[in-house]
Amino acid sequence: MTWKIFFIMWFSWAWKWTLIRNLKNLNDNRFYFPLSYRSRQMRETEVNWVDSWFITREEFKKSIEAWDFLEFGQPYGLPDYYWTKFIDVIDNWVNKWKNVIKEIEMNWLLSLENNKPELKKYYKTIFLIVPFEVQEARIKTRWVFMSKDELDKRKKTAIQELENAKKHCDYIIDTSKKTKEDTLNNFLEIIKNYT
Repeated sequence: MTWKIFFIMWFSWAWKWTLIRNLKNLNDNRFYFPLSYRSRQMRETEVNWVDSWFITREEFKKSIEAWDFLEFGQPYGLPDYYWTKFIDVIDNWVNKWKNVIKEIEMNWLLSLENNKPELKKYYKTIFLIVPFEVQEARIKTRWVFMSKDELDKRKKTAIQELENAKKHCDYIIDTSKKTKEDTLNNFLEIIKNYT
């Protein structure tokens, strides 16, 4: 039996969280899902240690000083931090003998390739995309207001990330051409090649 780390990257509105939720709902004990850490307040529907680890900014700073992170940042210019601890992905994968599934930002994949090239043989990368017009339609369908400037910014980011995905990712899944069930099955077929 071979165990792998599967990193998921994505465009906004490409059904990333739906895919992860559907994977968790399989209750397959071969899979391990490390939680992200967040410095913001929990929402009413969230549970600490279930949805994410919610810790203070002071705790975050201590972890920065200890070099605990595989990735961290402030996505979309938000004031709060989101991050992933290195031990949760790498060490837990080694110790638990599980297939680790973790969402990760593209810039941190590039950082991992540059700073930890010896780990490349242990992970595979899957990028979820949708054409921008589909992304825009999904945003409007969900009644999310977004200015033209913000939409243009996301489009520019999507173009750059698609170029990176073509160069650095093992698989690209266009979720606009599939149902959510199809996306799940496509992902499981990829995993089957390595487990």
